[in-house]
Amino acid sequence: MLDYLSRTIAAYEHSADKYESATKGMVPDEELDLFTGMLPDPAGPVLDAGCAFGRDTALLAARGVAVTGVDLSEPFVVRARELHPGLDFRRMDVCALDLPDASFAGVWSQATLLHLRDEHVAAALAEFHRVLRPGGALFVSFKEGEGEEEFVESFSADAARFFRYQTADRVRGLLEAAGFTGTDVRVVNERQRYGAGHRDLNWLTAYARTAS
Repeated sequence: MLDYLSRTIAAYEHSADKYESATKGMVPDEELDLFTGMLPDPAGPVLDAGCAFGRDTALLAARGVAVTGVDLSEPFVVRARELHPGLDFRRMDVCALDLPDASFAGVWSQATLLHLRDEHVAAALAEFHRVLRPGGALFVSFKEGEGEEEFVESFSADAARFFRYQTADRVRGLLEAAGFTGTDVRVVNERQRYGAGHRDLNWLTAYARTAS
């Protein structure tokens, strides 16, 4: 595993309880509704790529979508199975998915690719494109900004993680370079969405498709 990514995974595992507590109420209902409405088959299946403790995996399943959750952290996969024993969770690297070509109607990847440098974001997007069917739907999200840093973001962790910030134009470029079409990038302010106690930061939420 890459050094910077290994440190980030270790930070998540060190602070797993804090991360779960901080984020379990940040339910992205609007994004899930838009994404599931884009699926070429409303039954899926969907890949939740970077599922952590399985919050969004379970929300997708509750919408009647067949879903598989994958994460690089084994403790997160164990926790997801504990919380949601009826769902399918696997340990897997989003940059090297052990999954067949054209096997999913959608890929949902919430707050995962923001921990990768651009060349590894590109690798993950290529994998998402590979496992999606023609006309398949994609959702990815990033923190808005410039540059990259490795620091302790105390809102949800007690150890340093790597973050790569993105602009809307750069996200569009990354998606288009990976072969996606119809890219729609939106800005969501976390505090405005979730209220006091949350961060005054902007998230970029991006939707796209593979060609039909």
